[in-house]
Amino acid sequence: MKSIILSLLCCMALNAVAQQPIDYYNSQAYRAHERGDKAEAAKCFLLYLEEPQRRGMTQAQQDSLYQADRRVYDQAAVNAIYLFYSVNDMDGVMKALPYGRRTSKGISNVYIAGMEACKEKGMNDLWMELLKEAIVRCPQNPQFSDRLIEYYQSKKGNMAEAYAEMDKLIAANPQNADAWYAKGVLYFNVDENNTEARNCFSKAIALDEDNGYAYAGMGSTYIQDVVILRRQGQFNLVFSGSDQKVKQTTYNKELAEVQTYYFNARTYLEMSRRLLPDKYDVWGSPLLECYKILRQKDKYDQLYKEMNEE
Repeated sequence: MKSIILSLLCCMALNAVAQQPIDYYNSQAYRAHERGDKAEAAKCFLLYLEEPQRRGMTQAQQDSLYQADRRVYDQAAVNAIYLFYSVNDMDGVMKALPYGRRTSKGISNVYIAGMEACKEKGMNDLWMELLKEAIVRCPQNPQFSDRLIEYYQSKKGNMAEAYAEMDKLIAANPQNADAWYAKGVLYFNVDENNTEARNCFSKAIALDEDNGYAYAGMGSTYIQDVVILRRQGQFNLVFSGSDQKVKQTTYNKELAEVQTYYFNARTYLEMSRRLLPDKYDVWGSPLLECYKILRQKDKYDQLYKEMNEE
């Protein structure tokens, strides 16, 4: 008798779940969020995402349901990850991550939270997998390619692997301007190969004419050209700090040659400034150097003041 009653109770519980609207937990999540209970809201969003599987739906049925109401499911996935992350529940982030990775909405934040969770849990392989995936899927967000570069630079001696990874990313999506930008940064920072760096930055700009980071990279290569030539013993008069009255003719010739590099640099850096007006760390210092070498004191003073007021 007890076993029969228990079976009946189980059946009643399952029927109650089945009769519950499929979006029940989504509604509960928003109510919890309105109360300021982020942890409960995150749990309810995850329950909503998991509900089709709990109801015993086949994978085909789950996929069909997702496609029919994709916007709502995508938003729930992003919400769950954001809320779990905001309450420092990295286990929750990891549970919601598979749902977040299939969305195209707020995808940058999904990868940021997922990578932080992997870092905390020591899941290095998944961290790298997410980073590479983010570079391909978030071409307008250079922080992911920057992280990949920092990772390989920190390993020292694995730059061949870094170039190989960049080539894979470009092969996966040749139209990804950010991947071309990242490869240009490698050539610029690691090899000081400004010719190859400019080729990569040019491709990034051709693919995305509003890529302010690529313009800044392009401008910086011309300044680095001068740095390399100075190491080779050139332009000693211009950068010695004296008035050079005795060698004025030679000085003027050197200055004119140096300024051709800085004219090129200024063109690209000013474009970067227009596209990224608040990113002083991207173009500020090299542009100041351009104004100094080009003897544009008013522009130098104005930019210097602007940067130091920030």
